[in-house]
Amino acid sequence: MIVSNKYKLPNPLSWSLNKSAGYAFIFFSLLPWVNFGLNYRDSQPWALLFGSIFLLTSFKNTFYQKDIFIFLLPLIAMLVWLLFSRNILDFVALRALLNYSTISICLFAFLIFFRKYEFPMGLFIGINITYLVVGITQLYIPDIVSSIVISRGLGDSGRGVTSLAPEPTFFGIFLFFISFIFLVQSEFKPSYKISILIFLNIIAIILLSKSSTVLLFVLLSIPVILATRLRLITLILIILLSTVMVFILYYLLEDTRIMLLFELLREQGITKLIFIDASVNDRVANIVYPIHGFYLNNFLPSGFHSFTETHSYLNDYYLGFFNYGSGSTSILSYLGAFLYELGFMGLFFLIWIFIRMQNGTFSTFADCILFFILLNSSIPPSFPLIPLTMALFILNNENSKSLNNA
Repeated sequence: MIVSNKYKLPNPLSWSLNKSAGYAFIFFSLLPWVNFGLNYRDSQPWALLFGSIFLLTSFKNTFYQKDIFIFLLPLIAMLVWLLFSRNILDFVALRALLNYSTISICLFAFLIFFRKYEFPMGLFIGINITYLVVGITQLYIPDIVSSIVISRGLGDSGRGVTSLAPEPTFFGIFLFFISFIFLVQSEFKPSYKISILIFLNIIAIILLSKSSTVLLFVLLSIPVILATRLRLITLILIILLSTVMVFILYYLLEDTRIMLLFELLREQGITKLIFIDASVNDRVANIVYPIHGFYLNNFLPSGFHSFTETHSYLNDYYLGFFNYGSGSTSILSYLGAFLYELGFMGLFFLIWIFIRMQNGTFSTFADCILFFILLNSSIPPSFPLIPLTMALFILNNENSKSLNNA
């Protein structure tokens, strides 16, 4: 991967067709929910479409043989549909096939792009700032992007703004993962300017998106990332500063959903919180049910049509503890979808990706463990920033091996 710390404006007129297609692919991958008024769905196919165009214009590139295994994923999905699903090419099956195809095409395209061209830092920064500006503007003009983004939950009591995402939580997820991408791209040594932007993203997660889920991401990530890289005295200073910040945020977040959940957790405990709060109850169920279903089916693929029945069975198994789930055909867990729908084949694919992301250091191992833990949450399978993060880890590993062999 070519890395540049100069945020110069590119000249598109000097680009080749391949580079133009690559930049279009990156641009639209960072806007996965913007429909530009062309349709009325919350998730958009831009990453799949422009990733395919970029790959078609990359046919002269030399590919790594092991990269071809990335395309086993849609083949596995097709095999599961034919052998383990109700053999109907309905919306559920089509959505699953497109999701897994998007993951493969995006991962492969990101690897090709970053091996050939420098990381477009300016584009990432520009899109990041755009999300922040739109989010701030929505505090005063809530429907500013209503014509190009299908939003849910905007204006609900205690919830945050959506920016260029369909829900406040997805806005927070975008800010979190683009911050994580900045860290991985810089091998966790971001420049001063990028550090400031990451800090602003964290503040926006707390004060703009007000997402309890993504705040939990932040609280889980900071100790893991810092503990493997900082000296003890630095960690102590950060802990003291964080304690002061907690008291400040306690008053800034008064009457928000985050504080409501915090009060429930403090007064009732974690088990009671999961039982009482509908959103938390459903999210935890979507972590537990796919993994339990994976076990109940003897690690074989369960296909794309059986989750409703499994959901109903497990509701009884857990004696109604998970009482808010709808039994939807959608699995609201990135990792859970792989395990439940694709079975042991999905597990082997994820293990293979995990191994490719390693560079032999404990810090990278810890970062990847953290990354895969976070994938248990309700991140859409077609969310392009996930294969983007995987690609950057893989490229860091390749660069590390190149340096060691030099």
